[in-house]
Amino acid sequence: MRGRVSVLLRALPRPENPAFFGAKVHVMSKSPLSIVKERFGDDPKKAKEKLVAAVKKLAGKDVWLDRLNEGKGLNHVSNKKLLHLEQVFSAVSKEVGSRDKLISEIANLQGRSKDADYKARLAEESTPALWDRFQAVQSNSSGKPGSN
Repeated sequence: MRGRVSVLLRALPRPENPAFFGAKVHVMSKSPLSIVKERFGDDPKKAKEKLVAAVKKLAGKDVWLDRLNEGKGLNHVSNKKLLHLEQVFSAVSKEVGSRDKLISEIANLQGRSKDADYKARLAEESTPALWDRFQAVQSNSSGKPGSN
């Protein structure tokens, strides 16, 4: 009987999705290098140069604090960090417009729009840290009853 059941099970059509049987499917995330190659070309060096150029283009004076080591520059920054910077800079320029507007928006959402010391302390933070703070403050303020 046991052999007959296994033969019957093998004869049944199997679905393409292994999760159909309750199995967990783990999809590996792509490496930063493969993402860079996919978006900017197959040659790793040229793709990195194009990514650096894209970050520099997005990072104008109004979005980025220039705290780079002049000896190394952006060419020595990892692909993962460059991809993150590109994503953050494009989101900031699209949503808010500039770093100063982002700082003002954070202060307004926290009810501290007239607090110059607080704004000065926020101005010392990096743009990705400000963007994270903006998203957190925005989600907190939207959850309160009676806001906006």
